[in-house]
Amino acid sequence: MVRGARSAGGRRAAAAIRRHRIAVGVALVALVVVLVAVPTTAPSPPPPPSGAVVVPAGVTPPTPAYGAGRTVAGLACGPGVRQVTWSAYAPPCQPAWHGSNGGATARGVSATTIRISVRQSGTDGALDTVLLPAVVGTDAQQLATLQAYVKVFNRTFELYGRRVVLVPYVGKGDVADEALGQGQVAAEQDAVTVAGTLGAFGDLTLTDGSAVYSAALAAEGVVNSSLWVASTASYQANAPWDYAPGASCTKGAAATAAVLGRQLAGLDAVDGGPAVAGRRRSFGVVYPEAAQSALCAQQVLADLAASHVAVRQQVAVLADPSQLADEAANAVAQLAGAGVTTVACAPCDPTTIDALMTAAQAQGYQPEWWLQPSVAGGQVGTDALTRALPAAQASHLLSLGNQDQPFPRQEAVRAYELGTTDARVPPAPSYTWAYQAALQLFDGLQLAGPDLTAANLEAAMGRIPPSAAGGMFGSWRGSAGPWDPASGYRVVKWFADRTSPTDGRPGTWVACDGDREFSYAAAGRDVPVHTALVCSPSAASAADRRTP
Repeated sequence: MVRGARSAGGRRAAAAIRRHRIAVGVALVALVVVLVAVPTTAPSPPPPPSGAVVVPAGVTPPTPAYGAGRTVAGLACGPGVRQVTWSAYAPPCQPAWHGSNGGATARGVSATTIRISVRQSGTDGALDTVLLPAVVGTDAQQLATLQAYVKVFNRTFELYGRRVVLVPYVGKGDVADEALGQGQVAAEQDAVTVAGTLGAFGDLTLTDGSAVYSAALAAEGVVNSSLWVASTASYQANAPWDYAPGASCTKGAAATAAVLGRQLAGLDAVDGGPAVAGRRRSFGVVYPEAAQSALCAQQVLADLAASHVAVRQQVAVLADPSQLADEAANAVAQLAGAGVTTVACAPCDPTTIDALMTAAQAQGYQPEWWLQPSVAGGQVGTDALTRALPAAQASHLLSLGNQDQPFPRQEAVRAYELGTTDARVPPAPSYTWAYQAALQLFDGLQLAGPDLTAANLEAAMGRIPPSAAGGMFGSWRGSAGPWDPASGYRVVKWFADRTSPTDGRPGTWVACDGDREFSYAAAGRDVPVHTALVCSPSAASAADRRTP
């Protein structure tokens, strides 16, 4: 669409926006994935993976799922037992394997190791001025946390005589640029380093990752599990290299259209500020003008149109960090001028939503905000990161996501305690990002069998079993992927005055409609029609009381 001329309100607001720390938004981008949900219940038995793993001559086949015997970690294996007892996402157990794994089956794979790179910003790069250690951890903390997870996974998952070895390196890429679709040249140079100098099979980069970096790795033939989601078409085009432990933006678009178009359309905008509360909802869509974001936003618009929902205003925000303040001010002026009560940022990275909310605050505009995240899992991120958004705007924020569970009950915390050498040292604040990505990778490595190749890993990702009810990242099922195993979604709302079960401070996400989860496969048919959301701390108490 053609952008309208900048309004006087937009010009006045731009100056105020520039004073807001865009650094906060970029820090949010780095950690958006740390979304935790309701407590994990006792894991239900997953079915065995469909299809036998075929191995070349001379390679010993994998042991059978649920076979008699003990796993590599000594757990008694049998019907209905998962490989580890503390994860809702673990594959079926396998008796310990012994034999020939074929040795060097792919670049970065030997008879004893699987090399996995980790990009870091270093100590003298531009990233250190925008990534805040208080909310994401230092490079050293992040690496130590990931190493703790890899350590416990190496000794509990069946890797057929191999172990994962992390290979950290200092990259050239700038996440501040990559977050908005820029910085391709430096990202490509980093990917060449990973594939060439480091000779890695895969990559598990934490807060220094981005969609741009992930695409560059795929071009170099490096398997990577990124928290930045892409469209289903993009995963298909980049197969078998790109993965994300959350839903593709194609799935997210369908979920956004189902909730906004099927459930909320035609009702009053009760979650907005005084100027819009009580008015019949009128929708606007805003999105970064980056290739993937634009593609996914068009899918949202198409899905809303199919639901016979009119979009009063749509605005593309130029994906350029140097112009983001002006672009956000102009976009907000257009949305407010069109009388939009409910703004869907779809899909939207936290840098952009931060700039838009800052612009809205400067212009005295307090709509309902609906966030379809551009990262796996949902919502803005941790409670600490959401608190960094303009408070008066965040109080009107709804999103796809999950409700936090108490810190001690999270399976990511349990796994960290099993892998760390000193449980008194807490994990990095970005620990759930590290856990989620590593968990998906190790699921795939076990299910791929001893003949480890990118093609076999892709087939294995499709065999990830249904997760147990109440998993901290929502429901997973490999057949819903195979690149993105997320199979269900929830709606959550931000409450600034509710105590966070994760860090004990005010402000946390609360699940709506009694923590009800909807299925992506249902294409919105399971979402109630014209029914107000019930998003209150008291209504979510049942989720809080769940026991692992």
